[in-house]
Amino acid sequence: MAEPDKVAARHIVAVIGAATAGSEIARILAERGALVIVFEQNPRPYGKIEDGLPRWHVKQRKDEYEEINRRLDHPNVAFVPLTRLGRDIDFETLRTGWGLNAIVLTHGAWRDRPLPVEGADQFVDKGLIYQNALIYWFNHYQEQGYKGPRYDLKPGAIVVGGGLASIDVVKVLQIEMAQRTLAARGIREEMVRLEREGIDAVLQGHNLTWADLGIAPCKLFYRRRVLDMPLSDIPPDAPAKRVESLRMARTKILEKAMRKFLFEFQELRAPTGIVVEEGRMVGVQFSVTEVSDGQVRILPNRVETVRAPLTISSIGSIPEPIPGIPQKGETYRYADEKAGLLIDGPTAVFAAGNVLTGKGNIKDSLESGTEVGIRVAEAYLGLSGEQIPIADGARKEAHAEGEKIASLVDARPKLSADQVEGIVRRVRDRQQSVGYTGSFREWIAKVTPPDLQ
Repeated sequence: MAEPDKVAARHIVAVIGAATAGSEIARILAERGALVIVFEQNPRPYGKIEDGLPRWHVKQRKDEYEEINRRLDHPNVAFVPLTRLGRDIDFETLRTGWGLNAIVLTHGAWRDRPLPVEGADQFVDKGLIYQNALIYWFNHYQEQGYKGPRYDLKPGAIVVGGGLASIDVVKVLQIEMAQRTLAARGIREEMVRLEREGIDAVLQGHNLTWADLGIAPCKLFYRRRVLDMPLSDIPPDAPAKRVESLRMARTKILEKAMRKFLFEFQELRAPTGIVVEEGRMVGVQFSVTEVSDGQVRILPNRVETVRAPLTISSIGSIPEPIPGIPQKGETYRYADEKAGLLIDGPTAVFAAGNVLTGKGNIKDSLESGTEVGIRVAEAYLGLSGEQIPIADGARKEAHAEGEKIASLVDARPKLSADQVEGIVRRVRDRQQSVGYTGSFREWIAKVTPPDLQ
């Protein structure tokens, strides 16, 4: 970032969120000569690649870390870590008080969609866990310096979901249970091997079956049919035969996953109540459903009670509400959705990435806005042995969004040297307050645990 005594007139844009979408958009703007201030709520800029993508994707995670590092280590990018919009910096102050040309929201969709049962959320961490918290724990709990929540997983857990992310949750539960039970028998198995080869194959190598372990498998409940599971997208213009073929392929994906990771599945069940004992959630009441004309209908007087020591809700992620940003239901309200424009004015506010789509599943990060094929879904779930570049789809989408935003920013008047100097001083003050010295690579080396998974 330029020294205050060397500043010149230029555009200045704040990007909120430094991961795949944020770093790509920052790169595009920076290469056009804008000064880009990248605010990141965490010490490291890797977002869902680090905290939401299960750590068995070892190579893909490391590759994307370096891609993000490369994009942010640009002389026209000012990285500001440990700074969360709405907590450390007020949105309205940033929008109206800093004098920026634009703000681009790329902070993703991290808020779990609530389990749709009245009163359930009072039992979070008392028998109920949400997907984002679980995967964050799974990715970091083995690090020596980990200070986040800790979970004692139990056999026979319930998972409420139906998409790729819910199968990630199922895999975490099954792999953790298998590792723990094998260790009690004196058998040490690596998580990566259990995921890559499959629990069933690893057990066979020890002349064991899942039944020999004596633990109940977890069970995934889905409110629609297997045919409706969003494991792969169906193009809206696909002919009827192609639609039917893709629906049947979803069944095959699920069956492969069940054989490899030994979990159970129940379709056409929607959570409508909870079971509570001694201040803990110990089960879920599921109503039987049917799908008619694409709509889910709960059948009257058809309720089943399923007891379990743990329930994980994995029904999607949505953007975090931020005071000052107009909201429409679970997503933000746009002045021009096609351009991703939330608020016009002297400082225009845009949204990109999963903030724009209102989705937070890994599937949406893989190929935002395009078809997620059977091959991609199977590779992601570890069913084919193929390695896929996890963030390619999200990066391509962010590139298109970034080019569009950059063109709109280019059309705005540049800020004067005095205005630039004032913003640069604000940025330096915030960097200093969080201990950031101004060298991106030095900071990353400093805040990366040696045992980061």
